[in-house]
Amino acid sequence: MAHKDRRQGNFEEFARFVEAAPLRPRTQTDAAILRQARRGQNPSLPTILGKFLAVQLSAGLATLAVCPQFGLGAATHHAFLHGLHAQSHPAFYYLSCGLIFVLFGALLSGLAANRRDLKALGRGRQAYFLGYSLCAYLALVLLDSEAFALLSVFWLIGGAMGHWLGFSLGWRLKGLRA
Repeated sequence: MAHKDRRQGNFEEFARFVEAAPLRPRTQTDAAILRQARRGQNPSLPTILGKFLAVQLSAGLATLAVCPQFGLGAATHHAFLHGLHAQSHPAFYYLSCGLIFVLFGALLSGLAANRRDLKALGRGRQAYFLGYSLCAYLALVLLDSEAFALLSVFWLIGGAMGHWLGFSLGWRLKGLRA
């Protein structure tokens, strides 16, 4: 019975709201609402890049915790990975290493992004992917000086490919068109 009374009370309150005379908001309130709506529709590029960087940095640190090269996590020695490194061509190994390192963070960024984020990136998306891969590579070089100049190109290509693939896959999984 109380539920029915509450529903009736809500209906009556809504009816009074609909029939009430329109109230004009204060000019300051109106302007603040419009500013907030514009900010929501056109996010700033630094905000978007900061959001993506936070996601990708977290994913990169998680990847480094598993990577045996730096000994940061529990994965200090993997016979399989060392064997794979010894048996494969160095260019292919560094290309796949860059691809895997960047792919996870890019996938999560693609899942975290919305249409406004992609619009804010615009056509500079590929430059962002390459720039992020370059910054990730430089961070790895600072951690370990094992990188070689020629093989670095393959790591950067793999990283940019991983970023593009992961971001696109994240968008596809989310059901949005890029």
